[in-house]
Amino acid sequence: MTTLAFDSTALSHFARGDRLAELETITADDECVVPAEVLAELARGVAEYPALGIVSAQTWLSPVELEEFAELVAFAKYKGELGGGPDRNNGEAAVLAWVTMHGGVAIIDETVATNICDRDGIPVQGSLWLVIQGYIKKVLDRATAEGIVDDLISTDMWLPVASGAALFAWAYSKGWLP
Repeated sequence: MTTLAFDSTALSHFARGDRLAELETITADDECVVPAEVLAELARGVAEYPALGIVSAQTWLSPVELEEFAELVAFAKYKGELGGGPDRNNGEAAVLAWVTMHGGVAIIDETVATNICDRDGIPVQGSLWLVIQGYIKKVLDRATAEGIVDDLISTDMWLPVASGAALFAWAYSKGWLP
């Protein structure tokens, strides 16, 4: 079992694309945690995107708090690097801090945060990796995986593919598929 620590981007776009059920299926063998800071970011977005209101009710997501001194120091370090004022990038900083202290894989799609992960040796993956994992685990067929990507794109999520039809070629180029 792998611990996956979710930032808001994947959760937001899977919720807005009506694909949280598939995300739960993909991650069924994993422990899925979501820092309180991520839940706060999602709550702030409910007025604009009502679908975000159901994320906090997902029983497969375990809320976690940064409470220990070392966790707070790590959060402050990453928040300082990510910047963005009092309400921006808190989720990414919390995910980075949590994974640094507890292990697991950060689920983050933003480039700056993933670059920090690469620099600091923090395991990180994004939304497309999750979709491909669903296919590899045989809980998603190819058409469903491609459909999820199309639905994520329809929510204005930036992805490195233009459509679901390009997913598998891209995943092969990343070495994710044999």
